[in-house]
Amino acid sequence: MSKSHTLSLLLAIVLFITTYKLAETRIKLEDVANSSTTKRDAILEVIHNRKSVRHYLDKSVSKEDLLTIMKAGMAAPSGIDKRPWEFIPITSSNKLIAIKQKDAKAAIVVCANMHKTDERAPEFWITDTSVATQNMLLAIEGMGLGAVWKSVYPWKDYTEHIKSELKLPEHVVPLCVITLGYPTGKDKPKDKFDPNNIHWEEWGE
Repeated sequence: MSKSHTLSLLLAIVLFITTYKLAETRIKLEDVANSSTTKRDAILEVIHNRKSVRHYLDKSVSKEDLLTIMKAGMAAPSGIDKRPWEFIPITSSNKLIAIKQKDAKAAIVVCANMHKTDERAPEFWITDTSVATQNMLLAIEGMGLGAVWKSVYPWKDYTEHIKSELKLPEHVVPLCVITLGYPTGKDKPKDKFDPNNIHWEEWGE
């Protein structure tokens, strides 16, 4: 084979490899773009589909699912990174009845450990546990389950009832009860968007 033929063959091979690599890179970039779009859409779909679910199928919630949900709760942001949250998962029907949540298949009682708060801003426990609760509600929606936030704090009577039934120490305060289960489909999300609640740059008139 002459030198010119050899050179032409080498150039053809290099051109083929270069073209292949460019195509491979383009496909990877498209995959990343599509993945980002899918992730964005999936997150927004979960947020907008979340609703208060009070009607459940006669199907239990597994311990593994409850752990997944509580792990999502602990991924929440926390003021001064104190993470004062404490979770009490409940699946016993007797215990659910005792805390006045007899229609649920499971519950997670969200509490704050006041020993974990910062003395400079102890009230952060309210926002910290609230954000953790929202994380769990979104995780529940994304997992195909349904839930509702049942307020405990600041209702004094119910707070004392929960503390008594769950034998909470004095320094642990219950914020809410998340009741959950497999939804019947009866409960639907609400469109709560109101542009009148948005004030660009400043409050204005």
